[in-house]
Amino acid sequence: MNLTAGRKCVGPMRLTISTLWALALILGGCSSTPRTSEDRLIGVGSEGPAEFRVPQTHKEVIESGSAGNLDYAGLYNTFDFRATLLNSRVREALIQRQGESYQWDASKLAAERERNTQEASAETVVFLSFFTPERRNDNLADAKSIWRAILDVGGRRYEAKVKKDRRLVVELQSLFPYHTRWNSPYVLTFPVSTMAIESQVVQLTITGPLGTQTVNFQPLP
Repeated sequence: MNLTAGRKCVGPMRLTISTLWALALILGGCSSTPRTSEDRLIGVGSEGPAEFRVPQTHKEVIESGSAGNLDYAGLYNTFDFRATLLNSRVREALIQRQGESYQWDASKLAAERERNTQEASAETVVFLSFFTPERRNDNLADAKSIWRAILDVGGRRYEAKVKKDRRLVVELQSLFPYHTRWNSPYVLTFPVSTMAIESQVVQLTITGPLGTQTVNFQPLP
């Protein structure tokens, strides 16, 4: 009798567990999850230019346009940086990420794409995430900075205009996943059209009394 009574309790227990699982799945499907750098970009339908319709993650696109280096004096790190060349592929990824974050409509997206196209036709922009242990040496944007940022491409050399990027850390990390709160963000602007150089190897040099480091950005395929 006891065994039979035990068996009769199994059915309702299974039903209760099944119901709970179904409820959990429904609630899970309704909840929102934060965007990450591993999310796929939109460009698989009518969104964006044709060359961006191959699905890629935001992080992959940013990494494809980024390079970095460290400089040491013995065992001590004198400075390090990671930088991203804002070529046409990276610019589109940044537009998509901002569009998702701020819920831009079609007209706003179109306006941002047009603005970026005009900017890229007139100049080249590099985002720089920079670190040096001595705070007083972290002065790339100062009029009397100890640093110079130089771009070499196609046999010509360009010196950067440097300004501090004033966006919040959380926004910068959304756009450039490698950036950390320990680094200082800068925007480097060079007087050469991005469209004219993005099919070539582009060399960026950060140089000053503490050392010199050079990295290469690979051309778009």
